[in-house]
Amino acid sequence: MSVSEISIQIKNAPGQLAQITAVLAEAGVNIKGITASSAGKVGWVRLVVDKPKLAEEALDECGFDVESGEAVGVIIADEPGALDRALRALVDEKINVDYVYTCVEHHHGKILAILGVQSPSKAEKLLKQAGLQTVVA
Repeated sequence: MSVSEISIQIKNAPGQLAQITAVLAEAGVNIKGITASSAGKVGWVRLVVDKPKLAEEALDECGFDVESGEAVGVIIADEPGALDRALRALVDEKINVDYVYTCVEHHHGKILAILGVQSPSKAEKLLKQAGLQTVVA
């Protein structure tokens, strides 16, 4: 099972990210993980939230173009080399990681990393075979 993720393309302008966080706050949606980036006039936001359907509906009602998808949530140790070990579990099977970000949620001294890959179920299987724990959100 994968992590539900929301992706939003926004204008690269002051206040755009704050509009998203305000909508989610008003809807009672908690942001577990977020990454935001921009290039030129365009920005992208990816979110892992506690109520994905509610978040998508609230953002859609406010005019945001929201896409939902799946990513892989893997719990890694909070130590040097932990992310490297997780990524190497995917390398031999030629699974490309399109993006990665970590979440604010901690699991007993470990970190939740979100991996964007083309085949989440295959990546999860490989990570588990490598002794890593994946999560469902």
